[in-house]
Amino acid sequence: MPLPSQLKTGDVLLTRGTGHLSRAICLLDGSDVSHALIAVGPDTVAECVGEGLRTITYAQALDEHDLVVGRTLTRPADMAPVVDVAHRYLGSRHAYAHQQIVLLAVLALTRRIPLPLGGKRMVRAVLDQAAGVLNTMAERDQQPMICSEFVYRCHAEAQPTPPYALRLQGSEPAGRAEGRTLLDWAEAHPALPRVPLTAPTALGAYDHAGVEAALAPVLSAYHAAVGKANGLPAAQRLPGVGALADPSDEELLASMTAFGTALHQAADADHAEHLTPHQALTAIRATEAEPNFVTPGDLLHSPSLTEKYRAPIGRPTAAVASGRPHQH
Repeated sequence: MPLPSQLKTGDVLLTRGTGHLSRAICLLDGSDVSHALIAVGPDTVAECVGEGLRTITYAQALDEHDLVVGRTLTRPADMAPVVDVAHRYLGSRHAYAHQQIVLLAVLALTRRIPLPLGGKRMVRAVLDQAAGVLNTMAERDQQPMICSEFVYRCHAEAQPTPPYALRLQGSEPAGRAEGRTLLDWAEAHPALPRVPLTAPTALGAYDHAGVEAALAPVLSAYHAAVGKANGLPAAQRLPGVGALADPSDEELLASMTAFGTALHQAADADHAEHLTPHQALTAIRATEAEPNFVTPGDLLHSPSLTEKYRAPIGRPTAAVASGRPHQH
């Protein structure tokens, strides 16, 4: 299956996965999409996933998704420099990888998200899973790279930079929550210096389906609570399982510092060191502040890109599968 006629090599593809993690990313990112890819051929796209950087067919990219959006540069240009950067990354010896759970964890801590009853329990469950995933990545010498970061870098590193570098503008998370982020809350909490630092263990072979199943109850309950309170579109809601109790402040702080420590070690394995609780939280803030920290929603809202194609993906299309497990 070739790219839609409206799109060309070098264009950005954004998709929305049907799983719990994908829906949660959409919710916290204030976006319709959860994954980003770049077209590198008439029927081939490149992406960053758990296995690393790779190419797949356009048909495979639609598997287990229900929406695809294609965006092209607002200022038309030869896309060869962008595609060249993508191929450079694909041929790199450096091991990059993306796990949705890590992006979800950073969003939960750095966005002003709604926190109904059970919201903090959802965040803690996500953090604990994400910390284990990061430790597994560090053991495999994989450096975290968000799927949308890969697409953004392909544009930002194309030469000459204009007109390829993408301008970004903020997106509003669902619920339009006011006040501080959870990271702000944690940094000012009087109990933070006393939080015991626990080193999360690696998960071994990463099982995306297992993580989805483990988090399904808390993500479903969170979606139901936020969707009911804020009129979340039906297409992005998940069935609820009832309210869930929240952890204590100290329990949530411990999960946040463990995640920050794992994030630091995965991003800079050569300089792994013992962090204080404050330093662990600083590692999270530094990650979110990185110029290359770009979400699928950022690409969806970028004024440098113009939407050329948008279509729901029905069951017949999604059934064109490669037989591989999909995580977006």
